[in-house]
Amino acid sequence: MPTDLRLFGIRHHGPGSAASLVHALDAYQPDIVLLECPADAEAALAAATHPEMVPPVALLVYNPKQHQQASFLPFAEFSPEWQAMQWCYRHGAHLRCFDLPASMRFAQEQAIETPAAAAPDEPPATEASLEAQSSEPEAEPLDTLKPAEQPLPSPKSDPISYLAELDGYADGERWWELRLEHAPGHADTFAVVLDMMTALREELDLPETEETLLREAFMRETLRATLQQGYQRVAVVCGAWHAPVLRPELLKKEDKARLKGLRKVPTAATWIPWTFERLSYASGYGAGVLSPAWYELLFTVPRAEVVTHWMVRAARLLRTRDLDASAAHAIEGVRLAETLAVVRGRELPGIEELQEAAVAILGGGYAEALDMVQRELVIGERLGAVPPEQPATPLQQDLQLQQKATRLKPEATAKTLDLDLRKELDLSRSHLLHRLRLLDIRWGEPRRAQGKAGTFHELWELQWQPEYALNVLDAGRLGNTVLAAAAAKAAARAAEAPDLEAVSQLLEEALQADLGPAIGALVARLETLSAGTRDVTHLLAALPPLVNVLRYGNVRRTETAQVATVVHHLVPRLCIGLPQACTGLDYDAARQLLPHIEGTHQAIRLLQDEAQEADWYAALAVVLRNPASSGLLAGAAGRLLFDAHQLVPDEAATALGLALAPAQPTDYATAWIEGFLSGSGLLLLHHRPLFDLLNDWLGELPEATFREIVPLLRRAFTDFSLPERRQLLDLAVQGGQPVAALAVAEDFDLERGRRVLPVLRELLGV
Repeated sequence: MPTDLRLFGIRHHGPGSAASLVHALDAYQPDIVLLECPADAEAALAAATHPEMVPPVALLVYNPKQHQQASFLPFAEFSPEWQAMQWCYRHGAHLRCFDLPASMRFAQEQAIETPAAAAPDEPPATEASLEAQSSEPEAEPLDTLKPAEQPLPSPKSDPISYLAELDGYADGERWWELRLEHAPGHADTFAVVLDMMTALREELDLPETEETLLREAFMRETLRATLQQGYQRVAVVCGAWHAPVLRPELLKKEDKARLKGLRKVPTAATWIPWTFERLSYASGYGAGVLSPAWYELLFTVPRAEVVTHWMVRAARLLRTRDLDASAAHAIEGVRLAETLAVVRGRELPGIEELQEAAVAILGGGYAEALDMVQRELVIGERLGAVPPEQPATPLQQDLQLQQKATRLKPEATAKTLDLDLRKELDLSRSHLLHRLRLLDIRWGEPRRAQGKAGTFHELWELQWQPEYALNVLDAGRLGNTVLAAAAAKAAARAAEAPDLEAVSQLLEEALQADLGPAIGALVARLETLSAGTRDVTHLLAALPPLVNVLRYGNVRRTETAQVATVVHHLVPRLCIGLPQACTGLDYDAARQLLPHIEGTHQAIRLLQDEAQEADWYAALAVVLRNPASSGLLAGAAGRLLFDAHQLVPDEAATALGLALAPAQPTDYATAWIEGFLSGSGLLLLHHRPLFDLLNDWLGELPEATFREIVPLLRRAFTDFSLPERRQLLDLAVQGGQPVAALAVAEDFDLERGRRVLPVLRELLGV
């Protein structure tokens, strides 16, 4: 009996294609289904029928010896391939993957790897798909669509958009969705699709890439081998673009020659949870769809009810946010969406019509109010699930155990986690999140805790991304547990660290993660670099992170004695080198050094070591009095000493007077003032001698010089609060006494004095 072969050309992740495929398979009842999927992933497909497998999920095929070589093959419930798997399981039909094995594709990539692809600054491409592996045309993003009156796109660059233009549509993706995916499932759909694709391929004769030719050759060879095994009814489920050339009689000799001698690399496959956000076109996924949540609704809800379901869900979602959305709103929204569809000649409202109706009725004409609808009902926030017994590396298993122990469940929806490090559970959560960040698994992003003691509180923003599964696989080569892998990664980074600042920051991260096994190596590297570092800038940058380690060590219950030894060696070297580092600098260089000096000042005060504080204050005093010091840094040193009560008001007034002396260059004086007043105007408000010195200096400047330095002086007042600026202006106007009394005592010309007020307001920014 001759074999009956049927070709089912589908759109990956198409709900209409999926519904039609189920009807077609029910009518045809094939003995075997050939699925466009890498042949070396076939064994892993058996897990797709596990009751705990909940789409969206992705099949991860990777090279266990080189984890950068990996492909994600995502599936949703509305993916035709997923439905084909489920149908074979329910009906006992054989299922065979017949696309080019990933082992061959990875070997080809290694053979033709270019320097640009191997550049360390560019991450490897890890997200592949059934669609991206095919030559099926993809629609352009919505923001790049051409107006309908523009010339037709070249059929050689985008055949599907070319067909859409012929049908009066500007977007091939929308055209395919409305014509095929919105249609109710029908087995005859595939005959129409096959005829359409056959005509396109024959008429246009498009050139194919070498990879596509290789894949199609492998699929034909697998098809021929399957037919020789005696199956009576063979179904082929593949991307619609491939269907016309998947005939056994085509290119037999050419296919064998093309596949001969191809190298292979080892591969492994497993399932991982996926998200609707990663399935969307907006995420950059080549085979993505515009609205995964809408596609799921199209597939799971009867076609006559799908518009009502969507609008009711939108209204319910808005009500959960305490927004006005009644049943009457939902009814009007449905009516408007259906009216829009009729006006546009569409049988069923699409997501475009639904969104426009929701904005008009539920959002009151404002799209901003419906951001949550876009997020949850257009894109979707679903995260799939896979069975716990899926093949996993030791590191994956350890991570799963720690997630359970810390009660942190990976979720696609972003959520805030507030930790109190005095609690055992919160401390263990903090350690886990910090360790994962060291492994470049940024499940949690730290946020600044507002209104709480920073010593004991941490705020995290958690959101699990599917690609972290590949990061976990890659980190598995460093160790079998999260702790061991993070410690190894920290030690490796320390060995490659170029300077003291990088190692000190890494040490801070390691202690936050409680990486006991790595601390010794990090401290040794720190001592080595500090012994050979003469650049004071690096020493200044390195000290604050190390002091933070000492400050927070007890809270995190970590041993910091080794770090304390390094810190106590660094501070004297800083104090010796600081005065020289502050000389001979121009304004820009001094401006870059100033934050390091201020940070180190705060760090040394946190140490609460009287001897080291005394050494630091002595170094600042040298900077203040050294005529060769940068004006900005000399002024800042005076301010830091004054704040620390190491400079009494009279001494501060003397220093200011010397800085403003006529012999000093104007640019030096203005830079000194900026450094001295940086951050607050209270110094002038509460210390009248300082104010009078500055006031007299400004009054004695020639008008041309004054106008020249006004922009420079504004920098000194930029950070003052508005009340401080107003009080300074009042003080300047009144001179500390009522204006009338001044006019009598000093024969003061009030009208002439008021002429300077506009300039003062400009200067103070009032």
